[in-house]
Amino acid sequence: MLLTLTSTSPPATDLGFLLHKNPATVRSVPLGWGTAHVFYPEAEPGRCTAALLCEVDPVALVRRSRSGPFPLAAYVNDRPYAASSLLAVAMRKVFGTALRGECAQRPELPATTLDLAARLPVLPCRGGEELLRRLLEPLGYQVRAQPIPLDPAFPGWGDSPYFDVRLFAACRVRDLLGQLYVLLPVLDDDKHYWVSRDEIDKLAGGAARWLAGHPERDLIIRRYLRHQPGLVAEATARLLDEDRGGPETRTAELDAGQEDNAVSQTGADGATAGTDSGTAGAGVAAGAGGMAGAGVVPGAAGAAEHLRLRDLRAAAVLRELRAAGAQSRPGCAGGSAFPSTARRRRWR
Repeated sequence: MLLTLTSTSPPATDLGFLLHKNPATVRSVPLGWGTAHVFYPEAEPGRCTAALLCEVDPVALVRRSRSGPFPLAAYVNDRPYAASSLLAVAMRKVFGTALRGECAQRPELPATTLDLAARLPVLPCRGGEELLRRLLEPLGYQVRAQPIPLDPAFPGWGDSPYFDVRLFAACRVRDLLGQLYVLLPVLDDDKHYWVSRDEIDKLAGGAARWLAGHPERDLIIRRYLRHQPGLVAEATARLLDEDRGGPETRTAELDAGQEDNAVSQTGADGATAGTDSGTAGAGVAAGAGGMAGAGVVPGAAGAAEHLRLRDLRAAAVLRELRAAGAQSRPGCAGGSAFPSTARRRRWR
């Protein structure tokens, strides 16, 4: 199981600082199912390559494996050589500092864009080359994928589900590693460990920067969470809630906040209702500002920060209630969909 990462941006040996691994040494890290080795096949000012080689202990893998598609699946499988969630775990263990974008000796280096190339000699892709490109090309990678035949001696058998893949991009090292960390098990459509709610934090954390706007976001979430409907729904909701959207979305959100503020000041329901409406409208704006961390003030020049999705929904519901002539009074309406002020009122 092998991953190589090459930099051609001089001085290319800066890759050693970014990965926190000395090009002059070999680093070995024990894992629960084998050993991960990091070494540099080449380290020159014009070109530097770091290799992550994972040696899988078949006995340890059998002890940790779950039942497979056939009785001997734990003994006869592709895990020792195919890039999978095992390689992703090794990346997180060995390149954790690089994934976090930290470099104590050169703090400015992780933000630098480099000319990078990555190679995965045996990459399983359950969906073929088309899916491989649909996942990687929107992220800015040039993809070269060579199908691996089932058996070169029998070409009539066709190709295997494995590809020799090379990726090229001008990007930060942390971005390339972080995206591969998520997409390796997605391409394999499998994981060697139990998937729990902790996996959602990985998607809604660093991966949210690129995943929220990815055209195959839903497929990535489903496969990464092993098709568990509850986890998929929660992860999707969190990504949508944190997504800031584009300029048109922000303009629409700002208009919604302005309209809600105007309605809250009409006093159409009399002095008491007007006061209640104003309080509810202010609660929507204050709740949105507090949660978005922007302090949104309708009509202000600095109100470019977006409102969160649930606040937009609450504002729309409140507008419909007022348009229907509903009156509010203090109480407890329950439900977490409304801002805190609106939740304390009943509507009739």
